[in-house]
Amino acid sequence: MPTTHDTASQSPTSHAAAGGPGPRRPHPFRQLLAAAALALLAACQQLPPQPPAASAEIQVSAIDMPWEDLRLALEDAIAAEGLTAPTVSHFGDMLARTAPDLGHRADLYTHAEILSFCSVGVAARLVTEAAEQIALCPLSIAVYALPGNPGRSYLAYRRPPQTGAGSAAAEALMRRLVKQAAEGG
Repeated sequence: MPTTHDTASQSPTSHAAAGGPGPRRPHPFRQLLAAAALALLAACQQLPPQPPAASAEIQVSAIDMPWEDLRLALEDAIAAEGLTAPTVSHFGDMLARTAPDLGHRADLYTHAEILSFCSVGVAARLVTEAAEQIALCPLSIAVYALPGNPGRSYLAYRRPPQTGAGSAAAEALMRRLVKQAAEGG
């Protein structure tokens, strides 16, 4: 009567002893590539943050104005549109405060706040266009400055992903606010 062998239960060394390929060892090039990737990641964590380029999702404007002046100009622009005073998230302070516990640098920004505000007309048009656009409400614009350049500040906002009338209205409002703030309010 023939017998069967369970090859799955054989250890890699017994398989090698039986003439098989033996245990897989990491390829030296893959080890080198992995080590280089880890070294690059570690080096990037030590670099100062760079202003991001505008993308399809986030619009960024670099403005040659001290942060305090730009922040006040943005608040004035929001008021000039007839919107209520924004809610302010002190994002830079939060990052600086949590740096020791979370292990990131405390000086990612010299200043960073997010101003959130609502235009009921724009919000209604956004959600009429697509119910999930409720996630864009309230609208927000970040105002921040990076270490090493006190005369330059940035405004950034998320662009609506849809292409209808509500999205166009939100985009137009955000663009107007950024333009007004950049011109000094």
